[in-house]
Formats: sequence, C-alpha cells, structure tokens
Amino acid sequence: MRATIDLPDALFRRAKAISSLQGTTLKEFITRAVEHELSGSMISLESRRVEFPLVRSKRPGSIRVTPDTIASLLEREESDVSP
Repeated sequence: MRATIDLPDALFRRAKAISSLQGTTLKEFITRAVEHELSGSMISLESRRVEFPLVRSKRPGSIRVTPDTIASLLEREESDVSP
C-alpha cells in the first residue's frame, strides 16, 4: 500500500543514511521501524492492568465511593431483581 508521509528533513536524512549503511531500502527501514513501534505498543496495551470496579466520571474524584456505598447499591440491586 502506498502512503504519503511528511517527515522533518533531518529525520528523513538520518533514516535514509542509516538504511543505506544497513544495505536496505528506505521502504524496508521504515517498515521495520513501524513494525517495531507497533509491536511495543501492543505489548504495553496487553500488559496494562485495570483495577475493578472501574467507574468512569466526567469529574474524577468528585464522587466518594466507599465499600459501604457499594454494598448498599449491590443490596438494592439484588432486591430489585428478586421475584
């Protein structure tokens, strides 16, 4: 697939010089660089842990949730579900 990217001149010159020193094309060099960057991103995404319960808020820290609050909400939810 073809793509047009705009690299700063200095970065382009460095990439071209290094690819030449390695005996590869600029295309091969950039492909390896992108693959390397993406593989590192995938590892970090997979290893990122989320602690539960996860509560999203537009104003983080504005609501104080305690274990008692959670227990009360769970009890209320269970009583709503019971026949």
